[in-house]
Amino acid sequence: MTTKLTLPKHLIEVRLKPEYPDADGAAALSLLHGVGLNTAKECKVSRLYELHGPLNQAQLHQAARDLLADPVTQEFKVVQPATGPVLNGMNSWRIEVWLKPTVTDPVGDSVKAALADLGIPAPERVRCGTAYRLMGRCGRAQLEKAVSRALANPVVHNFTVTEEHA
Repeated sequence: MTTKLTLPKHLIEVRLKPEYPDADGAAALSLLHGVGLNTAKECKVSRLYELHGPLNQAQLHQAARDLLADPVTQEFKVVQPATGPVLNGMNSWRIEVWLKPTVTDPVGDSVKAALADLGIPAPERVRCGTAYRLMGRCGRAQLEKAVSRALANPVVHNFTVTEEHA
C-alpha cells in the first residue's frame, strides 16, 4: 500500500499599499452593487499565490519580493494557515476566488517557471487566486449569491466567504 505524500502549501498575498487607490476594489464594488448588494461600502483586492512544495520562509519572501510584488506600489505577506473563520461582528468579509483544480492556471504555470529562473526550487504546483476584503453590513447568504453572480463564474471558480477581523 502506497501513501500519497502531501506537499506543504504556502500562501502569499500581494496587495496595494494603503496610499494607492484600489481601482480593482472599486470595480468589484461596482459589480456587487450592480447585482443588488448595495450594503457593501468598501472593497480591497489582493492577489493570492498558493505554492505547493518544500519552500522555506527565505525562499517564499524572495519569491514575493523579487517576482510577485511591485516594491513601489505593493506589499506582500506570507499568510499562515487559518485556524478557522473569525466571527467578530465587525462587518468585514474575506472572499477568496480560485480556479477549480481541473481548470488550467496559466498564470500559476508562468509563476512556477519564473521561480526556477530566479534560482528558487520550482514548487510542484502554483495556483493563483483573488481575495476581496469587503466592508459593509451583508448577510452571508446574500453575499454568497452576489459573489456567484458578479465576482466568480461557478463553472470555473470555487469561492469561500468568511467573516474576518476588520
